[in-house]
Amino acid sequence: MTQDLVTDADGRLVIDVRGPRVGAAITSVVLGTALIVQGPVGTGLVAWQWLAFAIAAFAGLRWSPYGRLFRAAKRRFDLGPPPATEPEGPPRFAQLCGFAVASVGLVLFAVGASTAGWVAVGLVLALSLLLAATGLCIGCELYLIGQRLRARSSARAGGGD
Repeated sequence: MTQDLVTDADGRLVIDVRGPRVGAAITSVVLGTALIVQGPVGTGLVAWQWLAFAIAAFAGLRWSPYGRLFRAAKRRFDLGPPPATEPEGPPRFAQLCGFAVASVGLVLFAVGASTAGWVAVGLVLALSLLLAATGLCIGCELYLIGQRLRARSSARAGGGD
C-alpha cells in the first residue's frame, strides 16, 4: 500500500487528485442513504461516515478508508498514473470540516433535535456531491483562503520592523 504514496521534496504527502472525488462519491452514497432511511440505520451510517472523516482528518489521508479503497481500485483496474497530484493539506482539512459538521449532526441526534441533525447531514451531503460531480472542494478552498490570510498576516507582522 505504501508504494502508492508519494511525498514532495519537504516530505509532505501528495495525493492523486482523483482520490478525493472518489471519496466524496462514496460519502455521498453513505450520507444519501442515511437521509433516505433515517432512524437508527441512518444514524449508524452517519456515525460510520463520522469515523471515516475522523480517521482521514486525524490520522491522515494515507489511512482514510475511502482512500485505501481508491488505491486498491487504482491497482486492480490499472488506472495508471495520476493526471495530477495535490498536497494532502487541503483535502485533509476538508475531512476535518466534514468531521466537525457530522459531529454537530450526531450531537443534535443525541439531544433529540433530529430535524436539525439531518439538516447538518444534508449540508455535508451537498458539499460531497459538489466535489464528486465537479471537483470543487469547498473545504479545500477554505484551507487555501486561511493559508493566504496567514501569509498576509505574517508578512504584515514581519514588515513592521
